Amino acid sequence: FWIAMTNKTLTSCLGDLDITDGTVFDACANTDEEFKLIKKNWRKKVLAEHPDKGGDPDKFRTTNASFEVLRDLYQQSKVKDGTYSSYLSESAKAEAAESDIDIDELFTKYSKNTNVPSWDFYEEAAEEDVPGYKVETARSGRAKCTVCKKNSGKVAIADSAAAEASTAIVASTASRSSSRAKKSASSAVVKQNDTTVIGLGEVRVGSFDKMAGSYGRWHHLECWRVPKKVQNGLTDPSDEESCLRDLLSMEEVLLTGLAAMDEEDQMTFVRHVINSDHWAGNRKRKAGAASGPSKAKSAKVASKAESASKAAKGGKKKSAGSTANVVPGSYSILAPGLGGAVDDESILKGKTFVMTGIFPEVGGGDENSIGVENLKSMIESFGGKVTTRFSKNTSFLLAGNNPVAKRFTDARAKSIEIINLVRLNGLLKGQLTFDRLGKLEALDSEEFMGDAYQPATNASVAFGDAKPAAAKRGAKKPAAAKKE
Repeated sequence: FWIAMTNKTLTSCLGDLDITDGTVFDACANTDEEFKLIKKNWRKKVLAEHPDKGGDPDKFRTTNASFEVLRDLYQQSKVKDGTYSSYLSESAKAEAAESDIDIDELFTKYSKNTNVPSWDFYEEAAEEDVPGYKVETARSGRAKCTVCKKNSGKVAIADSAAAEASTAIVASTASRSSSRAKKSASSAVVKQNDTTVIGLGEVRVGSFDKMAGSYGRWHHLECWRVPKKVQNGLTDPSDEESCLRDLLSMEEVLLTGLAAMDEEDQMTFVRHVINSDHWAGNRKRKAGAASGPSKAKSAKVASKAESASKAAKGGKKKSAGSTANVVPGSYSILAPGLGGAVDDESILKGKTFVMTGIFPEVGGGDENSIGVENLKSMIESFGGKVTTRFSKNTSFLLAGNNPVAKRFTDARAKSIEIINLVRLNGLLKGQLTFDRLGKLEALDSEEFMGDAYQPATNASVAFGDAKPAAAKRGAKKPAAAKKE
């Protein structure tokens, strides 16, 4: 369900929040204070109209959509004449005065959001005059993580090992890659020299200091425990897209800064939030984290380096999530001019990839993202780009073992080509051209499920009209595709 486009105006959006007279803003010194008053009215209305309390779902959705339109105007500093009262004057009402934002389009977009967080979420949100948390990318590389400072003395040895691990990863996966990869290697070593520092460009989260009137107590994202208030606002923690909508709706209520981040950083934050291991009050997580967040992070980096090393050597150690016909780490990451790959750092320039599933033959990463980071590094070393969501610029969906079925559906709906690692390997080794790739038989999600999955190798493949892996499909019935 959603509300149809109805020539929405800012005047009517204010009216949806029971603000019809500009004099209500007379006591406000600036737009910040006016927006606080708007939030107060919004909170009162959503608590009264919430479906959990027998309220009208249509009115509830309209109230939320109007608030989000007014919030966007505030965030973008586009309030006419610096005051919302400018939309409530008699002349403004007569002229349907607007900003340069398409109000009708915005209202319709927000009206389509059918997510309804619990009444408890709105009740807790009503206690906040200022968003309690700010998420952003570090702008200086000088701030230190509050948690890591407390644990810095306990993890000195682990951090030293992690510094060597970071260098080993870059050396094994992109020895002749672009300057960007070399810069990443240098940054990783500098960062590991002092794990308390939040590196330039890293996602960080801070909390509002009421005494100072600003945000501080910054955390590395991986060190931040997701507060109960934020947890209560998630309508479906298993769905990344739904979670992103929920978090964006918390802007200027519980959170601030998320809307200003780019897509990749937004999804990094989303994945942290939906992982219940990161939730405050999760006793299981606390029991397993006695050595401190920095040590856990260092161990993860070291583990990733070990996996990359085994991949280069053809190691046969089993990884989590592997299938019976896959030798973990058996695929060696390619780099331009190495391992039989073409000596061209721009062969994938202009190509954008989205990945789904895991790649046990590549190795590295945790059980839910095996091989993903190593493949991302490989694609980038050939000039390609990897994102987490489809866009008009997406070129390929790269599917691994046990992919999300909805990704296949969405890719086909958007005419995005679906490939596997076998075909990507063929492109990078010059065995396939992009034109020839487009003529190969389409891949089906069932071919990637369970033991039906055919892992890539570094061996040459003869690409015919049929799918390269079709003849090798196992006799076992594929498992049902997991839902996103």
